[in-house]
Amino acid sequence: MLTYMEVHLYYTLPVLFLLLLLLRPFHSAQDSVKYLFLCTMALSTATPWDNYIVYHRAWSYCSNCVVAVIGYVPLEEYMFFAIMTMMTVAFTNLVMRWHLAAFFLKSSDPFQTKCVRYIPIVGFLSIGMKAFLLAIPNTPLFYGACILWYVCPVLALLWYGAGPYICRRWKGVLTSILVPTFYLCWVDQVAIGAGTWHISERTSSKIMIVPHLPLEEFMFFFLINVVLVFATCALDRAYAVLSLYSSTNSSTQHMTHRLNMTTMTYLFKAFCVADEDLDPLPLDDLNDTWTILKQGSASFYTASAVFPSEQRQDLGILYGFCRATDDLADDEAVPTDQRKRKLDLVRSFVVDMFNSKTNTAADIDWAPFQDDLPKDCLASMRCFVRLRHVLDIGAIMELLDGYEWDLAQKPITDEADLKHYAACVASSVGEMCTRILLKHHPVYGGASFVPSPVASSVSWIIARARDMGLILQYTNIARDIVIDSQTLGRCYLPLTWLSPDECDLFFSRRARRLGDDRLRSLAVNLLDMADQLQPGAQRAIEKLPMGCQGGVRAACGVYCGIGQALKSAEGYPTRAHVSKLHRAWLALAHVYALPSWTMSHRSFKATLTSLYNSLPSIFLSSSPASSSYQRKGKVRAFYIE
Repeated sequence: MLTYMEVHLYYTLPVLFLLLLLLRPFHSAQDSVKYLFLCTMALSTATPWDNYIVYHRAWSYCSNCVVAVIGYVPLEEYMFFAIMTMMTVAFTNLVMRWHLAAFFLKSSDPFQTKCVRYIPIVGFLSIGMKAFLLAIPNTPLFYGACILWYVCPVLALLWYGAGPYICRRWKGVLTSILVPTFYLCWVDQVAIGAGTWHISERTSSKIMIVPHLPLEEFMFFFLINVVLVFATCALDRAYAVLSLYSSTNSSTQHMTHRLNMTTMTYLFKAFCVADEDLDPLPLDDLNDTWTILKQGSASFYTASAVFPSEQRQDLGILYGFCRATDDLADDEAVPTDQRKRKLDLVRSFVVDMFNSKTNTAADIDWAPFQDDLPKDCLASMRCFVRLRHVLDIGAIMELLDGYEWDLAQKPITDEADLKHYAACVASSVGEMCTRILLKHHPVYGGASFVPSPVASSVSWIIARARDMGLILQYTNIARDIVIDSQTLGRCYLPLTWLSPDECDLFFSRRARRLGDDRLRSLAVNLLDMADQLQPGAQRAIEKLPMGCQGGVRAACGVYCGIGQALKSAEGYPTRAHVSKLHRAWLALAHVYALPSWTMSHRSFKATLTSLYNSLPSIFLSSSPASSSYQRKGKVRAFYIE
């Protein structure tokens, strides 16, 4: 005999714990809101419904197989409401999280949107009304009709707020519905076969999908999972609308991190906004900005998926802006004076952005920029405005100083110059990334004024983030000593480290003639400087929001793997790199904070090889556009290539 509690212990709870374990590095405040809200709704609606159908003997349970009964329903059934909700929502999060919800928002034709929105609603409500009339106790249609009148009105409501969005994500939606449905049907079949509970023949159709699985039970699991997946999509869409269209972005996002009336008010307002009412420009700008990333850094585009959606979107906007403005500085097809003028325009834009009182692009006069800047750059700048409340103007200006350093081809005369240059092009980006991540922190984010101890902690974290920028840039320079000389005629090493003859070799694009031993010695000097900064920078990662720590560890760990490859190589490779397989393993190990010894353990790598070969190409290969993308200048640390 199988008790109801054993069904949970053997079949439902282990799967739920596994899903939560897989999602733990990616967990965010938004996920907590989803779990709490949907579990609350499931318990509050299913409790009276299930008591009603058990009272009318649609199903019954073995009295010796349950711990206790509350009302007419076993305690374990109440547990099942929460477990099934958590399981399906967690699986849906796992399936859906790899693509930003905002990519599936679309300002559609009003007539088309209304048809897609309202025709299914009429169908759901009609079925629900008919089922309600057919739900007569002690008749064969009772159980099935009760299921339909229970779910159809909810489906109509969810379709009203997210129908077109659900259609655009149909592959993920179907996967999220069918996999939990088939699994729970199998568990149900096992339990019915073991006599844990029984479906009454008097109130059911007596149709069996497979032995011990009545049609009504399949309907229940399928339709409840449809409701849960649709509800998850509706919440994802509402959050995406808030993140793109809220003019008070900082306060709104922070308020929606907890389940309360304020959160539900914001989400309900976003839920009710129809697709045709969305301004298409922010959607187009976001897509254009992420296209820049796909073309210029498919590695970052893919790696960004390990961050929670709200941070991922903002990080993508930041990196898109960095790539677009970097191309302005490095495009050698454009005369130097024109590139300088374009960077001056970007500076003017940054000043205008911080003089603006809101985070909306509409408050900025774009006329001075329209004629001289490329369309994709303008799109990234319009997106970038939404980060005004998070970033510090000094870090942005510092990044532009780094571009102008390269544009003027200023030499790195000594270690102070090296640190200053690396701070401009890498520490500035590290600071901006950290400010974005801290925006969503329950202590450090969401307030304009913070107590001095908190402000001190924020300053320390940002200082360590700037150190991490130095680490990555030093590693980048160590890797590209020969490449920078051969392709750019540039030397990013301190000239005080070199003799006059060695300087001549660098600037005449012949750095390789220094020989492996000398090149390796120079690279190791840089890597030693980076290693001295590592301990503090790594400790700062632990202060970031939990859902971001794995992503930051992975990004930094993969990049620092280049340094290990340089140190372990014989001689000096022209461009040291980490293989895709090893990169994937490093990322996985850092995301899940696996013990350090696993990062080089052969058996673990062998296991990963089979997993790696089975992954979809989207996670491992560059897009067609990226394969033809050519760098125009110095590859900077924030490229994560």
